Amino acid sequence: MEPPDLLARARSRSSDPDDPLEILSSAISLSTELSDDADAVLDLAVREARDAGASWTAIGERFGFSRQAARKRFTPPFAGKTLENRRKKRDAACSFCRQRPGPRVHMVHGEAGRICDKCVALAGEIVADLAKRR
Repeated sequence: MEPPDLLARARSRSSDPDDPLEILSSAISLSTELSDDADAVLDLAVREARDAGASWTAIGERFGFSRQAARKRFTPPFAGKTLENRRKKRDAACSFCRQRPGPRVHMVHGEAGRICDKCVALAGEIVADLAKRR
């Protein structure tokens, strides 16, 4: 669409087609909608290109930026990670420092959370320090 056509569209949507500020408000709203639609079209086109086997390098070249920038821009957050897997990892972590359990990190589990061995040691030091002060 040409800019004069878009302005006519904004004018027709405004509450008062004779008020330039009302037309401007409608044009801003229309611009936001068009921008969102343009982003959605690009996302779909990139997804189709990827499904057809296009590389991130080729996609980035079309936009004029790097492979990494293309991948970062068009890969949805948490792609390939299910909500259930993220919850499992979060729920297994220490409730205080968010450290995940591992071969050298041991957890004490309770009803409402868990605490790693480092946080247990730190809590012990805090309690001991408080006892000395009394």
